[in-house]
Amino acid sequence: MADTLFDELGGRPCLERVHRIFYDKLLAHPWLKGFFINNTQWHLEVQQTEFMQRLFGGPNIYKGRMPKYAHQHMFITEEIYMLRHKILEQSLVEAGVEEELRERWLRYDIGLKLALVKSDQSECIGRYNDEPVVVIEKPEGYQE
Repeated sequence: MADTLFDELGGRPCLERVHRIFYDKLLAHPWLKGFFINNTQWHLEVQQTEFMQRLFGGPNIYKGRMPKYAHQHMFITEEIYMLRHKILEQSLVEAGVEEELRERWLRYDIGLKLALVKSDQSECIGRYNDEPVVVIEKPEGYQE
C-alpha cells in the first residue's frame, strides 16, 4: 500500500509544527488577524491539523464543518486567500517541509480556494441566526 501524503510528511507532528508557525503568522498579520478575533490559537491549530490530517489520508478524527460552511460568514476575497496561501508557503519552508511535499500541500490548499473565496459580500451568510458577516478591510497604507 502506498504511503499517504500524511505519512510522507511525517504524520501529525509535521502538521502541528506547520500550523503553529502558520497561526503565529496569521494572528500577528496586520490585516488577516481580524478574521480570528474570539478564536484561540490552540483551537485554530487543532481544527486545521485535524482537517488536513483527514485530507492528506491520515486518521479521520475531524468533527468540524467543511471549509465552505465553516467560512460562509467571512468575506474572503481572492487577494486575501492568496496572501494567506503565501503565508502558508512561508510556514512550510520554516517548518522544514521538503520542496516536493510542500508543493503537494500547496496544491491541496489551492484546491480549497473555490470553497472559500467570494466575489461579493452578499455571498456571505452567518452560520447562526445572529452571527454577523465578517468583513475585514485592508488597513490603510498596507503593502505586502
